[in-house]
Amino acid sequence: MCHTYRVKMAEHEETKELVALKILKSSDDLKDIAKEIQTLSKLKHPHITNLLGYDINASYIKKDGKKLERPVIVMDLAERGTLFDFLKASNSLNKKGFPEPIARRYFQQLITAIEYCHANKVVHRDLKPENILLDSKYNLKVADFGWATIADKQKHITQAGTDR
Repeated sequence: MCHTYRVKMAEHEETKELVALKILKSSDDLKDIAKEIQTLSKLKHPHITNLLGYDINASYIKKDGKKLERPVIVMDLAERGTLFDFLKASNSLNKKGFPEPIARRYFQQLITAIEYCHANKVVHRDLKPENILLDSKYNLKVADFGWATIADKQKHITQAGTDR
């Protein structure tokens, strides 16, 4: 289960709000995509990207004029990018990472998001700075639930997520 995708910014037709479109590059893994949509639909939390909609066969036209159909997931837009990029920029400025008050705030936001996931029996399985986004007010948003699973009474011994 390895989803390849790209994220594009778009304007919601009805609300005119900016949203993120997660466009999957293949329709081959529809079962896995459906599982990600099912997982996201269970979660509504201020520090988790919200699922706003989806289309399993969305049509769009590429720059070269070719029409494609791909699965698309519509989510909140995180205007400030990834925590990874923000941390990298912070390190280049002061060589010390985030000041303690910011680090503490981010840690608290991350913990509340993870606690909420676990209370809803969702295990992310790929938490890393690249999968934590920042909204317009620099609040954390846990994203990319492509490796997530619904926890049950069995132990999960399958290795998942990104290798480092």
